[in-house]
Amino acid sequence: MGGAFKAFSLIKALKTLGMEVVLAGSQTGTQEDYEVLRQMCNEGTVILDDSNPLELAKYSVEKDADLFIGGVKERPIAYKMGIGFCDHNHERKIPLVGFEGMVNFAKEVHGTVTSPVWDLVPRRQKPAGKEGAI
Repeated sequence: MGGAFKAFSLIKALKTLGMEVVLAGSQTGTQEDYEVLRQMCNEGTVILDDSNPLELAKYSVEKDADLFIGGVKERPIAYKMGIGFCDHNHERKIPLVGFEGMVNFAKEVHGTVTSPVWDLVPRRQKPAGKEGAI
């Protein structure tokens, strides 16, 4: 599947989980794909075309992201910034198709975002009264 199809699927899945998408994009999306992304996302969501690591880092920090989803090239960016990462490349071993796939995706997102490792990373201060929050 080319273009922004993966981004469309991820945005729908994240919204189903009650999450807000703050940054989205594609390396091979068309103008029509980016219009669909704009319609799917909330106002203020940053939409990038074929972004580079500096752009991804800048906007992830600016938007205070808690989770970064990408491929193997993006993993170091997320980890260096202290942001949870879910690998979503085409070489996955766990299926993300259908109902079973959505359950797998939800488990992966939950396990990543709530991992105790983020308490050890000096990414940002926890708000008062929000112990355990990242």
